[in-house]
Amino acid sequence: IQTNATVQPPAADTAARAQEIRRRLPGQARRQRLDKARLEYGPLYSLAEIQQRVAQTLHQKVGFIRRAVCEPIESYQGPIPAEALLKYDAAVQSGLFSAFSVVTPAYFSQKQVDPWIVAQVD
Repeated sequence: IQTNATVQPPAADTAARAQEIRRRLPGQARRQRLDKARLEYGPLYSLAEIQQRVAQTLHQKVGFIRRAVCEPIESYQGPIPAEALLKYDAAVQSGLFSAFSVVTPAYFSQKQVDPWIVAQVD
């Protein structure tokens, strides 16, 4: 009889246990949400990158500053197309995102058309 032999748990048990530990660690859980969001929704961008991309959708006008106006989706009063609302609802149901905003291109303070719905991963 060997008294110094160690019993290795099956690989599936080890992976499941590691997954459970990972869920309890905030940094690891955030990393998983980021990876899943990237996989399901495509590239992720910082708020500054989003604001720059939205502002660049406007044509340059002499004397006008292109920018993006950001507001929580809950307080946005403009019309939101049905297709965008369905995508928003699916993203909410996924549980990956902590907040949603509507970002509208603007010349200084004059909002233009074609708002974007963006989500935040915390």
